[in-house]
Order: sequence, then C-alpha cells, then structure tokens
Amino acid sequence: MIRRRLGRALLPALAAGLLLAQGAMAADDIRGWDGLTWGMTAAEVDAALPQAITLSPAWDFGPLYAERMQRDVVIGGIPFDVVPELARRDGRLVQILFERRPPIPGPAELQAFVNDLAARLGPAAENCTLETGLVTRLWHFPSTQVALTAVDFTADGSGRLQRLLLRYTAADRAPPSPCEQGKPRT
Repeated sequence: MIRRRLGRALLPALAAGLLLAQGAMAADDIRGWDGLTWGMTAAEVDAALPQAITLSPAWDFGPLYAERMQRDVVIGGIPFDVVPELARRDGRLVQILFERRPPIPGPAELQAFVNDLAARLGPAAENCTLETGLVTRLWHFPSTQVALTAVDFTADGSGRLQRLLLRYTAADRAPPSPCEQGKPRT
C-alpha cells in the first residue's frame, strides 16, 4: 500500500488549524441547523429551504437520500453547498451535509473558518489525521454530532485539498468516529 504524503499545500495548514482552534462559547446542544431540525419531512425541509434546487435524480447515499440542495450558503466566510439528507426508511431528516469542492480557500480563510466553528461549537471532542488523506474534527452534542473533514482525494497524495465537508448528523444516526479506525477495541 502506498502511503500518502500529507506534507504539502493546504492540508498541513488545515490540520494544524483543526487541532489548535479552541472554542470560546460552546453550544449546549444542536438539534439541526438554521431552521432544519431532526425528523423533518421532505415537505418541511423544502419549506425551510425555499432557495434550494431540486436534484434530479435524487442523490443516493445508501440508507440516506437527498432531493434538494442549496448552493453558496456561507459558513464561517466560506460558501458551501448544503444538502439535507433524509432517511430512506421513513423520509425524515437525519443529516445535513455542507460540501465545498475546489477551489478550496487558502490557509488564512480555512483558519478563519475553523476559528468560527470553534467559537460556535467549543472545543472538539476528537481530532485525527488518517493516512488515507482525511483530517477530521468531531463535536458531540446530546442531539447532534458535527464532523468537519478535509479530504485529499488526489491520486498523487500531494496533500491538495479536494473537498471540505461539514456534516451535522442526528446523534442517534451518527456514524462511528473515523478517529477510531485502526485502534484496538478495549
């Protein structure tokens, strides 16, 4: 297995920012995001995001799907596409994906973004950098898990960020922590 190098371009700057930023005012709990709350139906999500566009066909995320997306929602100074994801089993909101594809902002903008998240969410519960090119920071709240992930999908392992993902997930539906991968179970 070829080990990817994370020592170039923007990835080290974001990794450092993810590991160092501290929050001044942590949220006690988060039950969704900006008018979206866990358990909303597709019609309620549509009403909460009137500027969203229809995805045709709907995006398939296995047990989740998305029918709508709102472009250029600014979070911490960086525009993201916002994709509310519904559970296939009951059609209710369980995750909100914020995705930024290239061009990825530079180190100063990324640090400002991380600082903004830390100011709103408080210190992260987990931080990790994986060989696969993922840098992750997790916040845990009673109702929600928030995950920030910087992704290096380049074939050459150059460390150039290809995607910046922020996921708000209902706590009872949150996936296992990527920071636990490869660690022995105790």
